[in-house]
Amino acid sequence: MGKIKFLLIVSVFLAPFIFAQYFSMNNATDTRGTTNHGVFLSEEINITPQKLSEDEHWIILQVMPTICDKKCQENTHMLRQINTALGKDMGRVARYILHQENSPEIYNYLNNYPKVIVLENSESLYNKLTKMEEGIFIADPFGKIILGYKQDFVAKGFLKDLKKLLKYSKI
Repeated sequence: MGKIKFLLIVSVFLAPFIFAQYFSMNNATDTRGTTNHGVFLSEEINITPQKLSEDEHWIILQVMPTICDKKCQENTHMLRQINTALGKDMGRVARYILHQENSPEIYNYLNNYPKVIVLENSESLYNKLTKMEEGIFIADPFGKIILGYKQDFVAKGFLKDLKKLLKYSKI
């Protein structure tokens, strides 16, 4: 009876090490997915936020194509709704629009969105971001773009990602 108790006690302490060795040898941790809904960017892209005040903000950046079709307009409206859905954290997020041409149609359209900041003189940034599949991005308060979303993104997933970033951020 004493040997069985001893073997059980030893196995309780050795079992975690055996399982850890098994998982590391079989790459079992690589199959786990992440909880984010966007795509982490592989290269580092920075933007220069145009600060309206001394406060630092997280940034929702939408890259507008030269012709803003119905999907583009729906995304702009949805991003405003997402910002409103943040509730008390709404003031911690700023919405930016990046477009190539200074056409009066875009400015007339953006009059419906008074809190949107239009990035000026960012042609090199526009060229970098239009080469990517994503058209909507989340950037940290220091201007580094973190996550990218395609034009047909799921609003609930975007909101979850943004809430998670705001929850763990000290800014």
